Amino acid sequence: MRVSVLILVLLFGVAGDPAISHAEKVRTNQPTKLYARPGERAKVLLKVDEGKAMTVIAKEGRWLKVRVSGRTGFVARSTVDMPGGDEIARNTRRRPFVDGRGVKRGFGGASDEAPDDRIGADAVGEGQEDGGDDDADDEDADEDVKKPIAKVTKIKPAVEAVKPKTKPAVDEDDEDPLDEGDEDADAGDEDADDEEEVDTRKKARVASKTPVYVDPDAKSEQIYVAKAGEVLFPTGETKGKYTEVENEEGDLGYVLSSSLDVQKKSAPPAIGGGGDSQIDMRVRLGVSFLSQALRTPGGAAGVPNNYNISTAAATLALGGGYYRPYKSKFVVGTELTYDYAKAIPGIKTPMDKTTSISLHNLNVRGIFGIDFRRKSGMMLLGRAGLHYQSFQVAKAVNLAENTAMLPSEIMIAPKLGVALAMPRFSNKLGLRFSLDAMLFTASYKQTKNLEDGKSPAAKGATVGAGLTYRWKPSMDIQATYDLQFTKATFGDKVDSSQRMHPEGGVQRTDVFHAVTAGIVKAF
Repeated sequence: MRVSVLILVLLFGVAGDPAISHAEKVRTNQPTKLYARPGERAKVLLKVDEGKAMTVIAKEGRWLKVRVSGRTGFVARSTVDMPGGDEIARNTRRRPFVDGRGVKRGFGGASDEAPDDRIGADAVGEGQEDGGDDDADDEDADEDVKKPIAKVTKIKPAVEAVKPKTKPAVDEDDEDPLDEGDEDADAGDEDADDEEEVDTRKKARVASKTPVYVDPDAKSEQIYVAKAGEVLFPTGETKGKYTEVENEEGDLGYVLSSSLDVQKKSAPPAIGGGGDSQIDMRVRLGVSFLSQALRTPGGAAGVPNNYNISTAAATLALGGGYYRPYKSKFVVGTELTYDYAKAIPGIKTPMDKTTSISLHNLNVRGIFGIDFRRKSGMMLLGRAGLHYQSFQVAKAVNLAENTAMLPSEIMIAPKLGVALAMPRFSNKLGLRFSLDAMLFTASYKQTKNLEDGKSPAAKGATVGAGLTYRWKPSMDIQATYDLQFTKATFGDKVDSSQRMHPEGGVQRTDVFHAVTAGIVKAF
């Protein structure tokens, strides 16, 4: 019998304690800060957007202890919507002493001293439990006025402590509407505390719709159903074929390990913000449009002196890159790209001939950039490297087939460029823009006896744009557009050349458009 009574007493005690009551969900009604402890001057752990759901762990006066995005901290009740319109519990009496209000009350004589219930710690509500009865406070105040109050001598130090001359101490948890003087002085500290800590937990994306259980057993209670593509956070604990995970709202549960696609720790806004090194491999297919316009002073119209040629070409684009963070805000890396375009069917030339051509572009470059640590992952990257281009004409030396006498040529040149990358421009899309300049050529050679001049040289630029769609956790779909412009000059004429230009000063403009789409795999 005694054991049963004891159990009932314990159950009622648990039910009456708000700090251990059943966890409930709340949602922020404004951008909110998650503090390490109660009080606006505490360290900021996280900045939470409006409408974010969080799990309540405990209620402490006007503060809620919550868990959100894997962090546990405190938020003010006024910043969240409570279920059922929960009223904020008061930590202080209705009429605490503040600057400008007297520290004594009464009608003279012995009552000139402050009453027992309005002196020292009691004046600011210390020692009282949350959610006290306000009506009872008012009744006590009326009784204090009616009853004669004996002179108090033992607590004079407490009265002196709240004299207007001395600014009363304000508990960090309570808001003081008159305490504004320290705001400027504390601005620097606030800015330092406001820096949001980056979520670097290991992520796992749900491959398909799957239930989350209380225990690692399909027969246990189902907490909720995770949608396909939803991001969960494994805690590192596995039991049999189940993995313990946590969602954004802090709910813990177990899912089948086979239903998760586990990623590495999520990097801060981009690679350069302290994340892991990364290797990318790219494969794309598409089409290119190649055109050349050659002009020879004093030359007749038509090949080989003045002509325009163009063709479409099937294109294969391959590429790879290695990137790693450097210090806190930088990224370094290297890239290798190779593009191959094959004209289909080729260039129409005199005597009803079709000349087949192919274009090879190889780029090797180093990268150094800055990560702006923004939500979009925006990075500004500087690029420097070497460009190799080979324009090949099939059977170039066979003039019976190459009736336009087009020369094959190989160009090697350094390139400098810049790129702007926003890998998380939106939830599913990423953007990239680039500009690379070729200021001079280190080597420029044409087919012997088909030269356009003695001293060929070229300048040019390449503009690129890319759109990335996040298809799978480690695989993206990418579409790109590149425009390459080259202006070449050839100097004095070569007397032995079969192109037989009447004089030097030959110039040529090349414009190549390439549109490709394919996949990007990250390792």
